[in-house]
Amino acid sequence: MNKAIGLTLISTLPWLFTFAAANAEEISAEQYAARAVQAVKDGNQAEALTDFNKAVELAPDKPIHYRNRAAFFVLTTQWDKAIGDYDTVLKLDENDEATRLNRGYAYLQLGKLDQALADFDAVLKLQPDNERALRYRAYIYTVQKQDAKAVEDLTKLIEKNPDDPESYKARGEANAAQAQWTDAIADYSKALELTPKDLDSLAARAIAYAHAGDKEKEFSDLNAVLEARPDDLEFLKLRAQANYDRNQFEAAIADYSKAITLKPDDATLYAARGFARLKQGDKNGTLKDFTKAIELKPNEVSYYEARLYVEESESDSEKALDDLTHLIALKPNEIDLYLRRADHYLRLDKKDEALADYASVLTKDPKNIAALAGKGEVIAKKGDRRAGAEQLQEALRLATNPKDKANIQAKLHAIGVGPL
Repeated sequence: MNKAIGLTLISTLPWLFTFAAANAEEISAEQYAARAVQAVKDGNQAEALTDFNKAVELAPDKPIHYRNRAAFFVLTTQWDKAIGDYDTVLKLDENDEATRLNRGYAYLQLGKLDQALADFDAVLKLQPDNERALRYRAYIYTVQKQDAKAVEDLTKLIEKNPDDPESYKARGEANAAQAQWTDAIADYSKALELTPKDLDSLAARAIAYAHAGDKEKEFSDLNAVLEARPDDLEFLKLRAQANYDRNQFEAAIADYSKAITLKPDDATLYAARGFARLKQGDKNGTLKDFTKAIELKPNEVSYYEARLYVEESESDSEKALDDLTHLIALKPNEIDLYLRRADHYLRLDKKDEALADYASVLTKDPKNIAALAGKGEVIAKKGDRRAGAEQLQEALRLATNPKDKANIQAKLHAIGVGPL
């Protein structure tokens, strides 16, 4: 988008000098203008601006001098000042669509998209095939998330110039923004046909294939991107995920490992590798990865939950208790966490701690069957079999799920109370 608009004076000087004998004052203005252009070529910007100003001062009713100075301001990225001169030109000549287009571009550079859009609309109303106006307006539509309109303008550009890869790429992006993945893939493919080494289009097509569900073509494009850019972190992550989705866990681990060397402080990479290692049955590797992820991001619930899953599968209640305690601190209203922690306390014969967790649950949910049954079991194990049995019987009366009932009856049997 940032293509400089060239000075307009150079091509008009011969015509302007045809008036040399008629108007000495205007000749002087043209001489200042010509000297200003030469100063620009010589790199003397201060002198150039002085002479452009003098030309405007001597011929304030001549649009050409404002255009020239505006072009200088564009060249030096003084967009506000360029707009001021374009405004003056349009007051002097309201039909100057080239100046209106240039003003729109200056507004665009300043991020004043509504003003830029108004200028491009006006130009296209009179010149519906103006390629610059179509391209700039399509860009604005894309930024403003008016992607369907962007597609319309880009389609017009493609019809005028079917061999322009940039238009296909831009339309591909607009189609992708609307989740029109088939159309996006077609556009990126055409862009690649025209410019086979365009890695940006290749990368964008890989993502489009992923959204379209074509995993094999996605994988092929990802490989091609990474062959050219082996240290591209984002595409290493994408290929790692693609490998994971294809049950190629060893390859996924390799990609995540390389990504970690590129960004060793990214907790998500360790977590992703941990999940891949878990799929391979590497529980020790999984624990190491989630421990590192937690070290880097200590308040991420999912990391504790993943590590807890492995700890519980290994019946490691001590470590499970630590993670459950962290999870409860992060999610204090999650009843299931208290119940799970209480169960681990019981396995370690920490009756008081288990009883406290069951009590916490019953404070939040007085009719919680699991907590009532657990509380009864603990009371009985602490020596008060009668009170424990009463608590278990209350839980049994409230229970409606056959599995819950069977579990409670087993607890009653364990403390010496026969079937009810």
